[in-house]
Amino acid sequence: MVVAILPAAGKGERLGESLPKQFLDLKGIPLLVRTLLAFEKAPQIDGIIIATHPLYLEHTENLIKSFNLRKVLKIVEGGTTRQRSVYQAVKIAPLETEVFLVHDAVRPFVPESLIKRVIEATRSYGASVPAIPVRDTLNLVKDHLVKANVPRENLFHIQTPQGIKANLLKTCLDEAIARGLEFTDESSLLTYFGHPVYVVEGSWLNFKITFKEDLILAEKLIDCKIETLF
Repeated sequence: MVVAILPAAGKGERLGESLPKQFLDLKGIPLLVRTLLAFEKAPQIDGIIIATHPLYLEHTENLIKSFNLRKVLKIVEGGTTRQRSVYQAVKIAPLETEVFLVHDAVRPFVPESLIKRVIEATRSYGASVPAIPVRDTLNLVKDHLVKANVPRENLFHIQTPQGIKANLLKTCLDEAIARGLEFTDESSLLTYFGHPVYVVEGSWLNFKITFKEDLILAEKLIDCKIETLF
């Protein structure tokens, strides 16, 4: 069984909206729902668990019902960090879960082909993440001055979904929580505990909506029927 976890308990303060960004309208459909639909349609996904802010539990439940999302197994109260939200979701996942895919709730344009690549690599290697190469010049900057160039060879932007075999993720999360350690994503968590993470090809369209410009770009892509680009 493959279960997708969507941590969606963030406040999205950088967008400057009163509503958390995962609930913002994106061409008539809430951003979170657009992301959920990508996993709902993927035949490789057996179930979905959402970890959301306690203030938005009922709101999330209503969205699931309104859009008839049948693969959503549970909605759980998220934690104060991404890691703790994922932990809460893992704890209530079906016992038969073999693979978890953890995906940012605000990456709505994840192609099915990418979901499939991550699952296949996870089954083979234990853990897998999608990544795209850094293509801009990188500099170390301090006090508005360039101090040094950073070679970009072997540097990648890590994306989601990040795939991990269920027992491996549970073990690492238990250990991290017990030690009071916090990690920003699953690849960092596994790497810290010495587990190799296999990298597959990501997608330039699979970007994370963080700033207002990202939201505008997302709207334009929908106007252009982005699904035809996958």
